[in-house]
Parts: sequence; structure tokens; C-alpha cells
Amino acid sequence: MELLSQTRQDLHEWMQLLGEPTYRADQVIDWIWQKNTTDTSKMSDLPAEIRRQLSSEFYFGPSVIKVDKAKDRSKKMLVRLLDGNVVEMLLMKSRSDGHATVCISTQVGCAFACTFCESGKKGLKRNLSTAEILAQVALCRPRPRNIVFMGIGEPLANWVAVSQAITRLEEEGGFSPRHMTLSTIGLPNLVVELAQQHPRVNLAISLHAPTDSLRQEIMPKAASMMNLKELMLDVKRHQRITGNRETFEYIMIGGVNDSVEHAQQLSELVFNIPSLINLIPFNPVSSTDYVPSSPPAIRHFLKTLRDLGHSVTVRRSQGGQKHGACGQLKARR
Repeated sequence: MELLSQTRQDLHEWMQLLGEPTYRADQVIDWIWQKNTTDTSKMSDLPAEIRRQLSSEFYFGPSVIKVDKAKDRSKKMLVRLLDGNVVEMLLMKSRSDGHATVCISTQVGCAFACTFCESGKKGLKRNLSTAEILAQVALCRPRPRNIVFMGIGEPLANWVAVSQAITRLEEEGGFSPRHMTLSTIGLPNLVVELAQQHPRVNLAISLHAPTDSLRQEIMPKAASMMNLKELMLDVKRHQRITGNRETFEYIMIGGVNDSVEHAQQLSELVFNIPSLINLIPFNPVSSTDYVPSSPPAIRHFLKTLRDLGHSVTVRRSQGGQKHGACGQLKARR
């Protein structure tokens, strides 16, 4: 069995079957999440016989098979799953406070195939299990402070496993949900369910277009799931339940969605929602002719939104040197 498929309660029961006290299970969990080891033979405060039993009965499935380090101190990691499939994750280190953030994947591939994103070009192969999602965080060195569900896949399309992973990261890993962010295109009912089940987890809506017609052009499958009016209603419900300030992610694509008129339309769309608009310069991908918005276009877009009363930032992308920035993850072998 995969070790991370076992909850704390599962390990408690396993220890009891061995005639051991349940705190031994807590020690195993502490080694994984606090002492950063997934090798049961190195869990030195456990009796040798328990370590032997753990090693014979449990295995740690996913493994990092390649690490690409960029000059910005980010690391893109290729993770091989037991069935031979691979996913990518990105570990970033903040220049300001030194804290690490990991961007993890939730699916092998993606069904939505947004035109500006590399991850969905080959479609969806399968969902990741809860254990496979947890493993990406457990494999990080150093231990991250922040966890963002923004890698390969649409997290809400794998809702059960993602929700279970969030709960276990908090209860077993000791991660604060305030330091978790889930990025989604928005799926019917699930934005609200996220608020109900995990009200302290941050929501980031992958918006990228201020009108249904433009969203249909650049995100056709996402646009077919929910129109913008429906999506904004769900975001408002999420905000009322959680009290959080929402984040809208907006990729800046040259000549496509970056005019002053687009900025004005975006302002009208999100005006009554307490929010931060996060502008993301487009990161080039091989499958499209899109180009990043020019610096003047980004400045004019930013100024227009701020003049209209919005909180706006421009994201400093990390990992682009190694094709690990936003929209570039696709599990290159």
C-alpha cells in the first residue's frame, strides 16, 4: 500500500494490530511532514521491528526523476508516478522573506485545453489520487510554507481527492489553509462547495477575459461550463461565506485581451466583489502564436484598473527559464 494513502486513523489502527501504542503512528506522520523524510528505514525513534514492518507493508509511490534549477532560485521537478505517468511541480523561494511555495498538479494532463496553456494540449489522462497530490508536497526540500494548486490539471475537476488532500495537509501536515490557494477556471457549484468545505483556503479564479465572447475564443471549454454572470454569482457566494478577498488571475496576451477597453470591461465585471486582480504576463508556449503584452500595454491596463478603484498587481513569474512558469507545465520527459 502507498504510505500516504493511509490517514492518521488508518495508521493508528495498523499500529494497534501490531500491539503498538497509537503514538507510533503519530511519529511516522511527524517524520513525513516535519522531518521531511519518506524513507521509513530512517525513522530512527521507531523500534527496528516497526521500521521493518513499515518497509515491508508500505511504499512511497511517486519519485522525483529530474530537477531543473532556474536562475530565479525556482526548481521545476518532474515526478514519476507508479503507473509510469509523470507530472510536474514547481518549488519557488521568495526573495523577500525566504519562504518556499510549491505549485502542485492535480491531474495527469487537463481536459480544458485553454489556448494559452501547455498543460492541456494532449488532453486529460487521469486524475491524481489524494496520495499522489500529498506526495508532491512531501517530496519538497525545503518544506514549503505555501501550497498552490495551480500546476497541471483543473483542481475542481478532481474535487474529492483535492478536498481530501487539503484536509490532510492541514490535519497531518500542519499546513495552514490560509497559506493554500486553489486556482480554478470555475466549475458549477464547486466554487461554492470549496467555500463550504474549506473556507480558509484562498480562491484564485482563472478569468483571463472580461466578456463571454472573448473567453469563448481563448478558453472555449471553460466558457462552455459557465458563463461569466454565473461564475461571478458563485464567486460572490464564495466571498459571502468566507469573508475572503478573492483573486482574479488575468493573463496578458498581446493584442488579444490587453486593451484599455478590456480593462474597463473587466472593471465592470468584478466591481462589486472585494478582490485583487493579478495580471500575469503571458509566458510563451510552443503550441500558440500568442505573444506577451508589451510593457506599455500592461502599464496602461494596470493604470486604468487602479483609476477605477481596483487593487491590482503584476505577477513576477518564476520558473520561465525552465518552462515552469504559469501555463508552461506539461510534464516534459
